[in-house]
Amino acid sequence: MNKKDREIIFNKYNGHCAYCGEIINFKDMQIDHIIPKHNFNMHISNKYKIPENLNHLTLADINHIDNLNPTCRICNKWKSTYHIELFRSELSEQVKRLNKYSSNYRMAKKYGLIKEEIKPIVFYFEKQNNVGIISKDLAGIAQKHLKKENNFI
Repeated sequence: MNKKDREIIFNKYNGHCAYCGEIINFKDMQIDHIIPKHNFNMHISNKYKIPENLNHLTLADINHIDNLNPTCRICNKWKSTYHIELFRSELSEQVKRLNKYSSNYRMAKKYGLIKEEIKPIVFYFEKQNNVGIISKDLAGIAQKHLKKENNFI
């Protein structure tokens, strides 16, 4: 990818990771395909899990600037080949997994070093574009469901 296109992508969110919002250096920026390259054709052909602002993409648009987001290494690695909603779902499972599989985490929590906060995942780009997926009503329902399902609180 040429430097001009990288600069355009970098500036989409003023040098922040589109997912977590962390400030990233231009040289460290990774570029994520919002609709993953791995199964882009399936998503486009079937209109499956395509964010509203990307409905205009065609099968030829895998590397369209609208389908590319600036990311930090950690978010890009975690998102991997997930579509946005699957990535959101995976992130929301992290506290449950830590409680189940990490004795270090459970010990730190036991001694008050960690305070859990279960809340809906809203990505930085959603906050910036004012297109948060979860409304206040849905957030309340999601919170109740997570509490019940995870038995944390």
